[in-house]
Amino acid sequence: MILASSALNACGDGVEPEAAKESELLFQDDFSVGNVGRWLNEGDELGSTEVNTEQLVIDVAAPNTLQFSTLKEPVFADFDLEVSGVLVDGAEDSTYGILLRMQGPTEFYRFEIMGDGHYMIERRNNDGSWTRFVDDWQISEAIQVGVNANNRLRVVADGPFMSFYVNGELLQEIEDTAYVSGNIGLDAGTYGHPKTRVVFDDLRVSPP
Repeated sequence: MILASSALNACGDGVEPEAAKESELLFQDDFSVGNVGRWLNEGDELGSTEVNTEQLVIDVAAPNTLQFSTLKEPVFADFDLEVSGVLVDGAEDSTYGILLRMQGPTEFYRFEIMGDGHYMIERRNNDGSWTRFVDDWQISEAIQVGVNANNRLRVVADGPFMSFYVNGELLQEIEDTAYVSGNIGLDAGTYGHPKTRVVFDDLRVSPP
C-alpha cells in the first residue's frame, strides 16, 4: 500500500527457557520459503513490496511517499512486537518502521525511524490528518545510522498504553484509546529524495 506524504525462568517440568519463549509466540515470520505470513504485497511506479531472499523488501521510487505491507491475519490487540530493519539504499532522511492497530490502509499508529537517527510516533486519522505524540522528529543515540545499519524495533501495546524501543532502549511511552486492536504492517518512506530500499527480517509477536 502507498500513501503520499525479558527473560523467562526455567520451568519445573524441564522446559528450556527458549522453548518456553517459542511456545508463547503469537506470530513469527523469518520470511523463509514456505514459511511466510499472509502479507499484502503490491507494487507500481511509486513503490513495491515483496518477499525476496528471506526478507520483506520495500522499495520506494518517488519522493514524499509511504509504502507499506500489511499482515492480513492475525489481528492483534495487546502484543509485544519486535522486528529487524535495515536501510540498504537511499538518503539518510529515508524512514522505516512499524504500523500497528491498523483499522485499514489510512488509519493506524506509526512508529518510524530515520536513517539519520531521528524517530517519530504518530497516529493516522480517518480524515487523512496525523496526530503526533512527540512535538517533532526526535533524535536518539540508540538508533544505528546510515546505510546498512541494522536496527531492532520493538513496540509493546497493552490496552491504551504503548511503549516504543530501538535496540533495547525505551524511546517513548504513550497512552491513547483511538485504536484498540488491528492489523500490523511494515513500512518505508521518502521525503525530498526519490529512492529508498528497506529490508525487514525476524519478526516476532508475543504477549505483552
